[in-house]
Amino acid sequence: MPQRRPGKCRVALISRLSRILLLSATIVLIVGCSIAELERVATEGGSFDSSQPIASQAKTGTSPLQTGSGLLTVESVIMRGQQDVQGTAGQFRRLAVGAVEEVALRQPVAVGGVDNILYIVDATLKIVFQYDLTAKLFRPIREIAEHFTGDPGSIFVAKDHSFYIVDTLGKQVLHFAEDGSLLTRFQDLANLSRPMDVTVDELTGNVFVADGSFSHVVVFNSFGRATRVLGRRGSGPGRFRAITALAVGSDGLYIFDRMEMPPVQVLTWDGTFRYAFGEDALIYPIAAAVDRDQRVYVSDQSDDTLRIFQDGTLLMTFGGAGSSPGRFRTASGLWVNGDRLYVADSLNRRVQVLRINPNAAIPAASGR
Repeated sequence: MPQRRPGKCRVALISRLSRILLLSATIVLIVGCSIAELERVATEGGSFDSSQPIASQAKTGTSPLQTGSGLLTVESVIMRGQQDVQGTAGQFRRLAVGAVEEVALRQPVAVGGVDNILYIVDATLKIVFQYDLTAKLFRPIREIAEHFTGDPGSIFVAKDHSFYIVDTLGKQVLHFAEDGSLLTRFQDLANLSRPMDVTVDELTGNVFVADGSFSHVVVFNSFGRATRVLGRRGSGPGRFRAITALAVGSDGLYIFDRMEMPPVQVLTWDGTFRYAFGEDALIYPIAAAVDRDQRVYVSDQSDDTLRIFQDGTLLMTFGGAGSSPGRFRTASGLWVNGDRLYVADSLNRRVQVLRINPNAAIPAASGR
């Protein structure tokens, strides 16, 4: 049987290796360009149109997906940028080139804001970043780290720019001034075992903390003293089994439960049951926010989508798992400010800024 000549074998092998190396280099170049473009958009705060479908109407699971004409459109993403290391509260200043440290988000788990300042909680770094939406500068508040037993979690930002952050492992909620100095600890070992989320009634100063173990909401006064609880363990109106999130709207408190059906109950500020919704539409709600038109935005961890409700009716589903703009990998924090919905897209290491289009054509609510 004829044998192959060694020289031809070597030439063929070298040819194959060359093709493999060329293909690998091409893939690296494409991926590198994609990442660079995404980071450019994040740093510059630019806007873009995603070619990937990300939104669908409610109750039309087999219909084509929408890409930008619905209620939500992606405006920008925040991943990294320049750090303002000299500015004072409310005064962001850009340093000279070469003197600026770059900030890169690692695990943004919660987001909130007032005026033009966004607060981003990074659990890995144990830092709260103040981000100026106009100057596009970060200012880290590192002082908070020493006060936490575990990782910082959900945040509520007050109109005076102070902020409340959940420390689940520490069984407490901490209230900080704008500069990061600690103001108040909210603790009650008899009633607060696993705080999951926090919201504040700024008219009364009362602080509402959702507990995932005791399955109720603990109400504190502004001095840090627990005064009462709302709800109790069990099934049915005003009862809960595994609270995961808390939000507030003009109807009252929206309480989200990953085990109870329906998974969303709305209570008045004094704890009176009003209505429930979300059955057959939510599986694992982990964050929520309510806009001024009483639309409720809910992050569902089961499929990395946002579900939008109004008057208890599902309007649309937005997003899905992925890393492209408008997709999520654990949307662990939501916050509405005006016509913007801010999403802490935790495992994608970014905050997505979504524009709310109030005049978008969406199905009319048909009741609860």
